[in-house]
Amino acid sequence: MQYEVKIIEPTDLWYLQNNINKETNKFYHPTRSIPFVQQVEIHLDNSGVIIQKGALHSCIGQLSYGVYKSDNRLKDLWVALRTEMDYNAPLYKGTGRVHLEPRQKGYFLHYTPIELSDSEQWEFDDAIFQFCSDNVVIGAKRLKFRQMAGSNDGRWRIVLKSLPENKSQVIAGTSSPAKVIKLKRGETLIADCDIVKGFTNGIEEDYRKIGHFGKGGGEGYVWFYQGEGKLLISETDGMGLG
Repeated sequence: MQYEVKIIEPTDLWYLQNNINKETNKFYHPTRSIPFVQQVEIHLDNSGVIIQKGALHSCIGQLSYGVYKSDNRLKDLWVALRTEMDYNAPLYKGTGRVHLEPRQKGYFLHYTPIELSDSEQWEFDDAIFQFCSDNVVIGAKRLKFRQMAGSNDGRWRIVLKSLPENKSQVIAGTSSPAKVIKLKRGETLIADCDIVKGFTNGIEEDYRKIGHFGKGGGEGYVWFYQGEGKLLISETDGMGLG
């Protein structure tokens, strides 16, 4: 599975019909918004992809369509994820191209590829998960009400693990750049905003008050991450920097 993030620009005819000089105002015009579009194109070569629900725009090729659902063969592995329910999602297999829904300017995402080994389990908010290779097992669990209030990325958690003796890939989408960091044993990450977009098994997450140091002191509710594992973090989340 390979993918490409494309930025699609307006046609020459659009610039002409809107009386805009493309040579001098290709990207910016003082009174008109130039409608650039972002679209992901997934290339399959005798492989498969699981995409976010409702994300398909079109597909072409020798492809078969199905719905991903944990079967009995994977049930023990799924239970080991400690999730509450199956996660159903569109599944495409074969050789061809799958195009995801285009995003208008102002709603572009930064896409971060993450490699999964069979010893690793990743957990993402549902809006962060975009698509993954089909050699995984997926489960879902609902966030606690307090966590929902502190998160901007959905009400569910998607938990993924590669099938035994397989290497898989998952693509995360965030509104600002993201990177994977390692948290060592004895270290703690504390954040007043939702900068952590995913984490592996071995990481313990909590959303609680940091304490009150005197009258009116403390930080209110903050995110705590402890343990040993990997984190997907977006340090500029909420700053509006894109």
